[in-house]
Amino acid sequence: MSSPTPPSIEDSIADIEAECRMRMTKIRQVSRMKDVLQLQEVVLNNELRTRVTEIRGISQLQLAAEARMREILDGHMVELRAQRDVQMLEQTRSYFLYREWNCLKGVFPLLYREAEVESEKVLGRLEREMDVRRKRSR
Repeated sequence: MSSPTPPSIEDSIADIEAECRMRMTKIRQVSRMKDVLQLQEVVLNNELRTRVTEIRGISQLQLAAEARMREILDGHMVELRAQRDVQMLEQTRSYFLYREWNCLKGVFPLLYREAEVESEKVLGRLEREMDVRRKRSR
């Protein structure tokens, strides 16, 4: 009986490429940032780590993950801008900051900071609008 031969490096790279394509498809379908982050993580064995630059699928996967994170973040911003009550806006913003955007801190820190700053701007704008409405009603 012959022992099973270990897969060649080229076969392993092809398998990783296929897995990355599958993960990119799943990334486009998920709606939570945490899920995108989990799908972005590809585990490589020691042999493949040295050849990571040859695996185009990994860089494409990272780009797809960042694009999807931005799409989800844009949806969150639309939801924040639609709020007309300061208290509800603060609750929604807090939810996004601590439940959704928190996973951005380590992997996409600039995207997290952008989300944080933009949400502060939305909150400030709504507070100013409410102040103007109160002054007009007096």
